[in-house]
Amino acid sequence: MSTTTSASTALRIPSRTHVLANGMRVVAHHDPGAPLVTVHLMFRAGSRDEVPGRTGLAHLLEHLMFEGSQHAPKGHFDDVLERVGGSNNGSTWLDRTNYYVTVPSNAVELPLWLERDRMAFQLPMLTSEVLELQRGVVMNERKQAYENRPYGLADERLHELLFPGGHPYSWPTIGYMRDLEAITLDDARGFYSTYYTPGNAVLVFAGDVEPGRAFALAERYFGDIAAGPVVPASPAPALPPPPAQRRATMEDDVSFPRVYLAYAVPGYGTDDWVALDALAYLLADGDSSRLQRALVRDGRLAQDVDSYLYPTALCGMFGIVCTARSEIDPQALEDAVRRVLDDVARDGVTDDELTGAVNRVRRDHVGQLATVEERADALAYAATVLGDAEALNGVLDAYAKLTVDDLRRVAGEYLSAERCATLVVLPGEGSEADDDEEVRDAA
Repeated sequence: MSTTTSASTALRIPSRTHVLANGMRVVAHHDPGAPLVTVHLMFRAGSRDEVPGRTGLAHLLEHLMFEGSQHAPKGHFDDVLERVGGSNNGSTWLDRTNYYVTVPSNAVELPLWLERDRMAFQLPMLTSEVLELQRGVVMNERKQAYENRPYGLADERLHELLFPGGHPYSWPTIGYMRDLEAITLDDARGFYSTYYTPGNAVLVFAGDVEPGRAFALAERYFGDIAAGPVVPASPAPALPPPPAQRRATMEDDVSFPRVYLAYAVPGYGTDDWVALDALAYLLADGDSSRLQRALVRDGRLAQDVDSYLYPTALCGMFGIVCTARSEIDPQALEDAVRRVLDDVARDGVTDDELTGAVNRVRRDHVGQLATVEERADALAYAATVLGDAEALNGVLDAYAKLTVDDLRRVAGEYLSAERCATLVVLPGEGSEADDDEEVRDAA
């Protein structure tokens, strides 16, 4: 049977795109529902664009970008935005770094002036003093959010297991401590000069501004900035080979064992990625989902279980995480997860399960795209990773075309035991890995 779900395809985020002569792509999403505009600037510059030995550079540079530019010294950026009721932030991930500002629509030129200054006049402010200050901030962030947090190093270790050494997704976005210590001012300046250019940027206007005006404003504030050097080409999307080291155990200062399973799968926006995303919902979203029933509700093996799928470009990452109940052997959790995945690959799923999973995906899409800030981010990411902001609508529409055969097929093709990287975290003294599993040296 190959029944197709009847889920609605009504969710769409309309946009128009204009490309400046310097290569900057400008996307306009007009929504006059509230007198607000989000100005979202995304660079195709994430941790994947670093090199071993300098991991964490993209994220550190994001911190440096908040230290003031030539005509907007430190503190001025926030001060002028607060006066008009605006807000701003930024973030770094595997495939991108972004900066976003939301202001009343009558103040839309203010963030454009500020972002222009960061793009054209940041280099004089990248000094040894600000580098040392923010290096310390980031190193402390790593200690607090990773090294001193229960299960905090598990994701880092899982990436090391799943991806071969040197793969752009094999190291953590925040970087290794030894690499953060080694980053030089020349490294930061070089990364900025290479990636923080109009030709490597997507500028999104989302909210109460007409597309024609948005494009004219983009031309006024960014059109005279040089395109910058040609950014190194992205590696072609491809699945890495099955992990050579498929298993590891690490001790941590935790009360209960936790089991992590991860798989390298096709990248964001592909048909198989969409099918796997729906499968992730079918497996663990809601009390009646397969893994919730097998491990939590009926099986009484786990306190919790979750599944996720990264929307990453070079390949996706499908993960399952479950925390054991008291006195439960972690192997029992792993075996239960494997049985569920094997059942789906062998016998498939029902029409009702598929429809329910897609409906829950749609529920989250509606929630995640409810604000202009969220829509700006989604459009910028689609333009950056998929090459076209309008491709977002194609991804949203693809869920309605899924069949039960699609989910059975992707489970068998990508979620087999041979393709799995497994990490077990055990209560202990907080050691980073067991004696025979040394963390890969990224230097």
